[in-house]
Amino acid sequence: MVGIAVLVLIFAFLFPQFGDYQKALTKVAAMGPWWIAALSAASLANIIIYPYTGIAAIPKLSYRATFVSRQSGFVLSNVVPGGGAVAVATQYAVLAKYGVNSARAAAAVSADAVFTYLFTFGTPAIALLLLNINGESTSAYNVLAIIGAVVVIVSLIAVITILRSEDGARRIGALVSKPVGTIFTKFKKPAPNITGSLVTFHTQASEMIATRWPQLTAANFGAQLAPIGVLLVALAGLGAFPGELSFLEVFAAFSTALLLTAVPLTPGGLGTVDAALVSLLIGFGLDSSTAIAADLIWRLAWFLPQLFAGLGALGLYWWDRRRQQEGHLLVDESLI
Repeated sequence: MVGIAVLVLIFAFLFPQFGDYQKALTKVAAMGPWWIAALSAASLANIIIYPYTGIAAIPKLSYRATFVSRQSGFVLSNVVPGGGAVAVATQYAVLAKYGVNSARAAAAVSADAVFTYLFTFGTPAIALLLLNINGESTSAYNVLAIIGAVVVIVSLIAVITILRSEDGARRIGALVSKPVGTIFTKFKKPAPNITGSLVTFHTQASEMIATRWPQLTAANFGAQLAPIGVLLVALAGLGAFPGELSFLEVFAAFSTALLLTAVPLTPGGLGTVDAALVSLLIGFGLDSSTAIAADLIWRLAWFLPQLFAGLGALGLYWWDRRRQQEGHLLVDESLI
């Protein structure tokens, strides 16, 4: 209900303050067929690249299996209320059906979550640094980028400590458990076993991340950049890139807006991320109607196709599970 209220507030009341919907839609309609084709290609590339984060973690896993796992997780996390937990459980179930044992599945899903978290908070800091090196003003988002940099540095230290030893995992768990326990006590709820969870994460993921971190970094970086590619094509089709905006400005606006996905008020940051993205693009000098048009195109060309891909992945999972029950689908025994 909070999410619906936020969506109505942003799209019905806030966006009209930025600019005229009619002007934005007119600009969208004026895009030529070549740009529509380019958007389709960028959208398809985003869908194709996304599952490679699973292969980076488990190299012997087939593309079909990781496609089903990652895309079904995406659609559930962005549609179902409290979808993050449902998506994780679904990814475990999918990987198990394709012959991945529970420990390796947990390590893969955990590693992906950690890298996604670090990239979400780290890319605004990278954008800030690059813009400063390039001599461009970053006053519109300095505070958010600095917060992101601090969060990433602290998180990296914590993650490295947890991965290096079980004692390190226990120290970090003890450090975090006290303030978290205080919060849960005030709400009269049992505190989660953070120390146990971190020790489990160390046991499951330390070897995988230690040996596969270059592949995990590259795959997750590609998965994070692919949606920016869709936005760049949208801006180019509207005539705003590279003329009115530089790549660094688009990168900075997008990565800073994406920070709001860490606050799960709406599915996929729908509305909250859009409002931040539009305001930041305007802050970098883009006119309001073009900024709104670019955001609408990005949502249509990135978010919706990936949702449909996720629904298709769930259909593939159902089909493969049926074939497996009938004895027609073999799994890779090296993954068990």
